[in-house]
Amino acid sequence: MSERLRFSPSILARLGEELVPDADQGVIELVKNAYDADATGCVVELRGTEMFGGQVRVTDDGAGMTEQDLVQGFLIIGRSRKEAAQLTRGYGRVPVGDKGLGRLAALRLGRRVTVVTRPYELRGVEFRLQLDWDDFDRADAVEDVPIEVLETTTDQAPGTDILIEDLRAPFTRATADKLARNLLLLSDPFRDVDDRAGIAGDPGFTAELRAPDYLELQAKVETSYFRDADFRIVGELDADGFGTFRLLDWKGQELHSSRTERVYQAPPLQFDLWHFVLEKGRFSNKASTLPEVRAWLKHIGGVHIYQDGIRVPPYGGPGNDWLDLNLMRVRSPEMRPGTNTSIGRVTVSNLSGSLTQKTDRVGFLENAAFLELRQFCQDCLDWAARVRVSEREAKRRAERDDVSKRSEKANTALEKVLTAAVPLTQRKAVDVAIERVLKASEHETKVLREELQLYRSLATAGMTSAVFAHEIGRPLELLDSNLSALVDMIPEASRDAARRRVGRIERSSSRLGSFISIPLKMLAKGKRRYSRVDVNLCVGDLMRSLAPIFEHYRVEVQLDLARTNTKINGSEALVEGIMLNLITNSVNAFQRRPSDTDQRILKVSTAYDGEVLILVEDNAGGIRDFDVTEIFLPGVTSSKDGTGFGLTIVQDSVSDLGGRIDVDALTLLGGARFTVKLPPTNDLLG
Repeated sequence: MSERLRFSPSILARLGEELVPDADQGVIELVKNAYDADATGCVVELRGTEMFGGQVRVTDDGAGMTEQDLVQGFLIIGRSRKEAAQLTRGYGRVPVGDKGLGRLAALRLGRRVTVVTRPYELRGVEFRLQLDWDDFDRADAVEDVPIEVLETTTDQAPGTDILIEDLRAPFTRATADKLARNLLLLSDPFRDVDDRAGIAGDPGFTAELRAPDYLELQAKVETSYFRDADFRIVGELDADGFGTFRLLDWKGQELHSSRTERVYQAPPLQFDLWHFVLEKGRFSNKASTLPEVRAWLKHIGGVHIYQDGIRVPPYGGPGNDWLDLNLMRVRSPEMRPGTNTSIGRVTVSNLSGSLTQKTDRVGFLENAAFLELRQFCQDCLDWAARVRVSEREAKRRAERDDVSKRSEKANTALEKVLTAAVPLTQRKAVDVAIERVLKASEHETKVLREELQLYRSLATAGMTSAVFAHEIGRPLELLDSNLSALVDMIPEASRDAARRRVGRIERSSSRLGSFISIPLKMLAKGKRRYSRVDVNLCVGDLMRSLAPIFEHYRVEVQLDLARTNTKINGSEALVEGIMLNLITNSVNAFQRRPSDTDQRILKVSTAYDGEVLILVEDNAGGIRDFDVTEIFLPGVTSSKDGTGFGLTIVQDSVSDLGGRIDVDALTLLGGARFTVKLPPTNDLLG
């Protein structure tokens, strides 16, 4: 007797819900099928999807399916009748679906599915089939459930209509928003600025979502601000692997270009990135406003990938910085674009099939071709940054030379004025007065130059620590993910002892993670923005970040925050810098000298007495080695490994905020107390 391989109905869930778990991505797969069917438009309609039992309808005006297409393609899970090398018959498109699995995830969203399709080849003919997933769940095997394909006549145009009913789970607002955004981005929103011809004879493809609250998001995404970008970076890679980089200004005029020496093993592509300098002064002569552009970039910012006209998620999606833009920006903030200051795309032709999408349809496999594609884009960004840095340095050198020349001219002009206007009897007194002014100015310049050198050194240290912190984070993640697996490999008799040792490693890893996260957070550009700042929020966030460090050094934190009047004008970075330096001094003081008590107390509080007060106090023995008037001088430190710059930074930062700082060398608590006094917001606004 002969048998055949049969499949349990549970395989449908494995290949559907579990393979593509995101509901929005399942619907996107049906829309991609419409694109492959040479549709010019596809409509996704949500009805009652905010609750159980809703409906999703996907309608397109493509070529439809014949009965053979339905039986030999659509109804065979895992088979696709599309071949990457074979273009579509109507418009010569490269098919974007290639596994025949994506549609199953969408069809399984509901309990019932109705498919109605009208093939282009058979005008006036309509095919209809229904799938009731409950019938499959009750069956012993998938093959036991019959599916009938009905043929009727119709006067409607070719196309396909798929109705998914009785949804198993509601669409949350977040899911609907994500679907709306992905549909709008699916068919390339960059067409308004496209200076390249599309596929000859292809009218294009648009996807539309009909759902509550969609029009507001659609208006934000479809509004175009590309022409308000300050720079456009372009990289073109030809079929032979040679590339060209170009930098354009806001008018579209080419500023610089360069031909690559390296040959890239990637398919032909074009990389475009529009960089916006989000400063208020930049928008004085533009039609758009700074808030409008910020909101627009929030929705569609990032670098997206379009394979043969269709977007490939998740690249450029929320939190997906696949080109490491933000890490590069940390190293050179003024010259580099970030995910919140730019929008870009990679347009790639994949006729060769060298780029392979993952089975779950989210992203490409990171094979050699994809890694070369990413390297090309990163090299293009590096080149543009070098060009802009070179321009900036040339401008600075020219300004320095110009200042020297202007100074000489000013001296000559002053001498002429004095000779003509000042009597000889008064000239000596005037010369003495001018000399005093010049000496005072020279002294001020010398102080500023020394201060500049100080902060350049600190900036270098900060940038270096931030880069190292980013790199250290990756092995830390690997360490954390493998520790628990390592314990499970140990024989059960020794497992408890191993868990205790692993626990110590995990706590050390957590503490190290806290250390490396601090410089990355402090260097975030948003923290340097001058605005209204709630001191309590800054203090609270910082104390939570430092919790593992306090635990390791056995420091008991007493936090007492005022309920009202804690807002100042300034930046989060300045407040956090002040707090971090003062707290670090206290922790170091506990390490340097033994306290009269085993209990290490750090008291941090805020208050209001007409000024916003921040108080940091400990019981580490107080300030003994220096007079309190000396501790703010650069280089003064009681720690052999210290720099002596911390309190200098604190004093300068407090001064920048319009405040002052008082020091008590020894308090009743048993240590030093620093009191920062800052003018509240209302005083600053006058």
